[in-house]
Amino acid sequence: MNTQHVQLNVPLSFRQVVDIVRQLSPYEKQQLGEVLRTGVLKIDDMPIPDEYRQTVQERIKKYENIPDSYLSWNDIERKMADRK
Repeated sequence: MNTQHVQLNVPLSFRQVVDIVRQLSPYEKQQLGEVLRTGVLKIDDMPIPDEYRQTVQERIKKYENIPDSYLSWNDIERKMADRK
């Protein structure tokens, strides 16, 4: 997975940070704890929600049923270049 590093200098009080952390899901809190302990976030360990998996499976099935109805990446690039 390709990640980007962004440095933000936002002045927050400790109380504001705690309030933000309270809004995280239990899994996000677990990941934050891991980062605080080790300094490393393992993106590859993050679960993919079932609804995302289902969406991808549906799109693959659609493509397999009617592959000619989809554009190749080269066709998309060509169409984008024609619009300029």
